[in-house]
Amino acid sequence: MSNLPETAGGSPTGLSPEAAKAFHGLFMTSFIGFTIIAIMAHTLVWFWRPWFA
Repeated sequence: MSNLPETAGGSPTGLSPEAAKAFHGLFMTSFIGFTIIAIMAHTLVWFWRPWFA
């Protein structure tokens, strides 16, 4: 037996399928944006001071 509360949609988070899709879209957009910024930052640092010469 699980200690999770029973929810209307059967989801342990209590989100509806539409809300879960909206959250997933926002999460993926912000994750991709963060990844692009991190790649750009690493590239700029590489040009400034390469760590593998």
